[in-house]
Amino acid sequence: MSKIIVRDITGEHSYSIQGSVTIGRHPNSVICLHDPMVSKHHASIKHIGENYIYEDLGSSNGSFLNGIRVSRHPFSDGDLITLGKVDLIFHTLSESEKLASMVDISRISEVGEVHDRIEVAGLEQFHAESEVADLSVLREDYEKLRLGSELMHTLGAYRELPMMLESAADELLRIFQADRCMIMLYEKERDELVPKAMRTRLKSDDQLVVSGSILAEVQQSKLAVLLSDASQDSRFSQASSLIMQGIRSVMCTPVIEGEEFLGIVHLDSQKHGAAGFTRKDLQLLTGIVQYIAMAIVNKHLLQKVEQETRFKAQFERLLSPSVAEQVLSGAVSLEKGGELRDVTILFADIRGFTRLSHCSDATQIVAMLNRYYEMVVDIVFKHGGTVDKYIGDEIMVLFGAPLSMENAEDHAVICALEMQASLEQFNLEQKKYHEEAVRIGIGINSGEVVVGSIGSTRTMQYTCIGDAVNVASRLTSHAKAGEIIISNVTKKRLKKTFKYETLLPFSMKGIDGTTETWFVKESLDTIRS
Repeated sequence: MSKIIVRDITGEHSYSIQGSVTIGRHPNSVICLHDPMVSKHHASIKHIGENYIYEDLGSSNGSFLNGIRVSRHPFSDGDLITLGKVDLIFHTLSESEKLASMVDISRISEVGEVHDRIEVAGLEQFHAESEVADLSVLREDYEKLRLGSELMHTLGAYRELPMMLESAADELLRIFQADRCMIMLYEKERDELVPKAMRTRLKSDDQLVVSGSILAEVQQSKLAVLLSDASQDSRFSQASSLIMQGIRSVMCTPVIEGEEFLGIVHLDSQKHGAAGFTRKDLQLLTGIVQYIAMAIVNKHLLQKVEQETRFKAQFERLLSPSVAEQVLSGAVSLEKGGELRDVTILFADIRGFTRLSHCSDATQIVAMLNRYYEMVVDIVFKHGGTVDKYIGDEIMVLFGAPLSMENAEDHAVICALEMQASLEQFNLEQKKYHEEAVRIGIGINSGEVVVGSIGSTRTMQYTCIGDAVNVASRLTSHAKAGEIIISNVTKKRLKKTFKYETLLPFSMKGIDGTTETWFVKESLDTIRS
């Protein structure tokens, strides 16, 4: 199922696409547009197989897709077609949107619609076998209990929550000989019940209309509701949505874990269906729903654990182990937002990478980069650095974030020297792979930047922004293979003694004036001694 969003001077309006849809100024058009540039019978949309085809019906002013006139066009999600001053936006519904569009929670006033409010603890028990005289009743009860037991045992077998709920809806339909079954979960962010699974015995494209008053009653009271026969209850309004649909019997029970309301399971049967639901049915349903509630909670816990595991793996790739542990324990927050922090930034870039890429197979390049970064990141973590990001063949490293660091500048320079020195052994390995030697240029700068998690609620990245970052990047672009260039700011802050060689001042793009910079010439062996 899909929809068309019409955007004109009056705002946005949404139309579901079912079968053939006509578009134009004529009042009988499914999508009637009040724009003089639109013809009376301007266009149509047809659902052919799995595709939705837009067809211009020989209109005077045409139909335009991204500024190009089209006569016939197979829609893709997000396509925008302009007719005069009206935009038509095609949108393919997600599975959850499709399900929601199939359900109509009726808001009709339904006085007296709830026949009984039942606490689960007060339900009648199944009779002992010796107390049941009718063998057919005994067999029927046994079969329901057997199927219910099978369902409860299989709930945990499903890894994904949607599949579990769909299977549960299928089985509930079968156990209780219901005509329709719907499972809705409560979403706190939206503060509403959202359909998650729906099954019906009847072949119909009509929306499933559900009593809003029953749902509200169950949610607010957290009590199960049983309606044994709406058509025979004189207290029912003839305007009731249940009567209008010919619904004979309803069972609706809350999905609760502890004190938390998770959702609702709703079953109903129509006039031509089996006999109305009984209190024994409701007792069995509430027992099954308790297992469904536990399964839902377990699925949520599993998702949380998997998410935390992914976060941990991501942190451990970007942060040194000690910092990652503090982030995961909550001692350090990486929430969305930023703060001013004085840091030292290191960029390391592979020289001649474009040439290497052209001369080597893509898989070889990726394998080489992975080996290179494996070595470099170990060195970064050894000196307390944080991997900010990988930019192709370039790596950006922070010293002093997310945790403050004493003598961050010294750690950064020593890290850079070890990175350069480690390439000697790395390039011996390169020969084994019959690949060219890797050389890098490194730039280092210090200063105040804004650090924090930046991005959307779905994807955030811990990073820093500011002039100090730009300067470090510019220094790296000037560093040749084997060189480490540091800014004057970084040099003045160093506590250790290094050998330097000054560079002639040069200007950098986006930065006023010339910049005084230095080569670091000290070898790693000298530092160790």
